Amino acid sequence: MIERKVQVNIEPTPAELAHVFCNESSEYQAEFFNEVAKIVANWENHFVFQLQGVIEEKKLTPEGRAVMEWIGEYGEVLAQELQ
Repeated sequence: MIERKVQVNIEPTPAELAHVFCNESSEYQAEFFNEVAKIVANWENHFVFQLQGVIEEKKLTPEGRAVMEWIGEYGEVLAQELQ
């Protein structure tokens, strides 16, 4: 028998990441956003600069922009409820 140890690096596509995120539970999605918060906490520039970059990205479709707007609108509602 021949044994081989193989290391494979796989970079998921945006479609794969979106599929996983959208098909997971709200608990998983909450953990996802918690991890994003941990990552961006150490960034030199604030996360809003990244979001601005996404908004300005030519690849962002009207549908993608709409999803970002829904998240923003819900964030505003949530912020009002927490006051």
